[in-house]
Amino acid sequence: MNKRSVLLVTLAMFPAFLLPLQAEEDSAFEVEPPEITSDYALLTDIDNGQVLYSLNSEEQMYPASITKLMTAILSVEQLDNTAMRVTITEEMWDGLLEANASVAGFYPGDQPTVEELLYGALLPSGADAVNALAITTSGSIDSFVEAMNEKASSLGMNHTHFTNPTGLHDPALSTTASDLSLLMADAINHPLLAEILATRSYRTQPLASHPEGLLLESTSWSLINNGEGTYTIPGYLGAKTGFTNPAGRCLASHAEFNGMHLVLVTGHSEGTGHLYDASVLYAWAESHYTRTQYLIEGSLLSSIEIIDSSDEAPLEVRVLEDAWMDLPQDAEIVITTNLPASLTAPVAMGDHLGELQVTVNDTVIYQQELRAEKSYEYSQLVHIRNLIQAFRHDHPFLAAVPALVGIAFLTLLLLRQVNRRKRRRRRRKRSKKQSGH
Repeated sequence: MNKRSVLLVTLAMFPAFLLPLQAEEDSAFEVEPPEITSDYALLTDIDNGQVLYSLNSEEQMYPASITKLMTAILSVEQLDNTAMRVTITEEMWDGLLEANASVAGFYPGDQPTVEELLYGALLPSGADAVNALAITTSGSIDSFVEAMNEKASSLGMNHTHFTNPTGLHDPALSTTASDLSLLMADAINHPLLAEILATRSYRTQPLASHPEGLLLESTSWSLINNGEGTYTIPGYLGAKTGFTNPAGRCLASHAEFNGMHLVLVTGHSEGTGHLYDASVLYAWAESHYTRTQYLIEGSLLSSIEIIDSSDEAPLEVRVLEDAWMDLPQDAEIVITTNLPASLTAPVAMGDHLGELQVTVNDTVIYQQELRAEKSYEYSQLVHIRNLIQAFRHDHPFLAAVPALVGIAFLTLLLLRQVNRRKRRRRRRKRSKKQSGH
């Protein structure tokens, strides 16, 4: 396997009685991925945590302007009123020109709304909008950065450290593709941010510096699904780009197709390599994978007969939850159980019954312990009845003896009664003859 190997890993959390398995890297349902230009990448189905493609995804990288997703998340979570106007100050522009930062065009004296600043931060990647949001949210850049790192920790971004809200290069500002995937997933979980990322362009209300309104254009949409000469991505829903010289071209994007909701993070490419990589990886996933449901909650696995119980209903064993995975369309799914045909009472709720196992092309992807969902009490009367029935079944000739004896006895009684009637008739005849003389 080369370093661009496919990983099929189920990361979703399951209850304790479930035992989901990780498929091996060289599993039977692996699909050879395409070559890409980025040095870091992770393609994940965020609905189930399944990784379809991984390249150096746990190694440190610079996030560049993908950092602004965290700024946007904290802003929508902490600023309740997105229609609130924010006055742009000199402080919000401090150091941006010297750093050659990308800006949206909000100048001191302008009063955009929080929502307009969010568009400015995510579409043209404006550092001016980012600083305005950070200072408005936390009072200072330093306080906001503290909040960014606290939020990163709460999201499980354990290999990320933020030093500023814009993503401008700092050797101490670092992350991983895996952590940025968590960040993107959280961002699109906010409806407003998902809507902004899906927007090609947006014009603000009139501003002091822009009486006609400020036009904000996406840094990615113009080159995606925009006709000839652009990259085609199936089900593309938007992205946040990033660039600094050390970070190279970065991209955090998401798309939906074949029942899958995928997030792709790529880092350290050149030119439009980040968009090229997105187009080939999404196209590869679309042509090879589809979300497949292999277990349906409540479906019957087996009906187990319970012996010696007054409850004559069988113990029904059913699937406890829906389960699905992104699989090749020609995948062979086999579901097996090792349940007994019958059990003898008593049976207690929670008793171990067996296991359910699911394989795909002979690779185990799922195991579940099966337990009794109700209790069955022991009945001595039913036990005796079952013994009699078993005796009759196992010894049909011996079991017939009582019946034969009964038949013989009844026959003798019948013959005796017939003989008595005959004797009475003979007596009556003799009596008549004697009375006639």
